[in-house]
Amino acid sequence: MDVPFKKSPLRFKHFLNSKDAVAEVLDFITILGILILSFSLIGLMGYPAIRSAQESRFTENTRQSFVVLADNVNKIALGQAPSQSVEIKLYGGKLSVTGDSTIQINGTIYNASSVENEETTLEMVNMRSIENSIGETLVVYEGTGVWVKYPNDVILNPSQPLIINQSNVLIIPIVYLYGESEMAGNGISRITLCPDEPCSPELTIWSNVSNVTITITGNYTSGWKDYFRNAKGLNWEIGGTGDNYTAKLNNSRMDVHILKTLIYAVIT
Repeated sequence: MDVPFKKSPLRFKHFLNSKDAVAEVLDFITILGILILSFSLIGLMGYPAIRSAQESRFTENTRQSFVVLADNVNKIALGQAPSQSVEIKLYGGKLSVTGDSTIQINGTIYNASSVENEETTLEMVNMRSIENSIGETLVVYEGTGVWVKYPNDVILNPSQPLIINQSNVLIIPIVYLYGESEMAGNGISRITLCPDEPCSPELTIWSNVSNVTITITGNYTSGWKDYFRNAKGLNWEIGGTGDNYTAKLNNSRMDVHILKTLIYAVIT
């Protein structure tokens, strides 16, 4: 026969008044405090790390999309396609056709009739850009290249501009983007290039050109500076500060082919 267990009121009261009860309460408070502190530290330190990793992933995805965008825009610039359409995913930022960047190309041309060298502006035109913001990072198409500008003002160039020097012929494609459309938020957006009528490059050829100088203005000139400094097969002298940058090629008597394309870009 089982005998029911009965709590002794005196024993329980004695426990409450003992040091063991105080120790138990202190242990519980200590453990609870440690748990609260741990969760607070996880929230304080973990959330920024998670957010940073997420933005890095979004930036990489956007970078890859803009490399595809550059390939499609440059097909128009080289006369390989009349129009293009590309989808870009937004991650809470803004996708827009914007900017006021410019490119100016000068050179010294030998004039056979006067037997003199003449300093000439070969081309001067706006470029502008297509930009997508991810947090404080910008991924940009400008001047046939792709640029990624980080919050610390470091600019990387994952897809280089199409400036080519072959057999003493310098080929410079120039893309002027016009339009004012933009989209913001999350989801898929579409960039349509030359939606109303086909685009085609306008070719201008200059012969016997020496000392070609390219001057870039805009928000990504430090990226252009690194591009010209590291360009293979071209010995550019670089100069300029801030939002104005100049690269000079000291080759003599070369032909310069400038492909200029006006591209209407619509974002929907």
